[in-house]
Amino acid sequence: MTKELTAELDQKMKIWNQWLTLLHKQEDRSKRRESLLLAKIRSSIPDYQHLDSLSITELHVISEIGSNARMNVTTIAQKIGVTKSAISKITVKLLKKGLLERYQLEDNQKEVFFRLTKVGELVNSIHDNFHAKLENDMIRFLDRYSKEELAFVSRFIGEATEQLQKNWAED
Repeated sequence: MTKELTAELDQKMKIWNQWLTLLHKQEDRSKRRESLLLAKIRSSIPDYQHLDSLSITELHVISEIGSNARMNVTTIAQKIGVTKSAISKITVKLLKKGLLERYQLEDNQKEVFFRLTKVGELVNSIHDNFHAKLENDMIRFLDRYSKEELAFVSRFIGEATEQLQKNWAED
């Protein structure tokens, strides 16, 4: 193998190792952020025992319902990208936790919709503020890059995401 090919392979291996490090750090940070968010929710609503077991998917369901009118199982499933069966189970849990309530339209008694309770609205607000801080931190970080660099990063992340999906797709 020529020196040029060896150097190129070394660079690609370096990038691969950096990528793995990024993924592992992201996974660790994600778990830490989840713990911090749940702790903030629990401390904001200390007498509400059901919040000890909120999952991230439950928080995303709450967020979708809080951000959109007339959300039913089908629309929530489409927005979040999970099955209707999974959303049905989650909404049952959230109803039991007192974070959601069901309702029907007067002219359509067949379809069931969900809205947040007052406690659900508070949980949603805490979750939204948490995400807004993460978003603002990332935007400030990205401010150091030029338009061209940002375009490359965007293309790279998009293509890397597609590649990751291909790597885990069933043949």
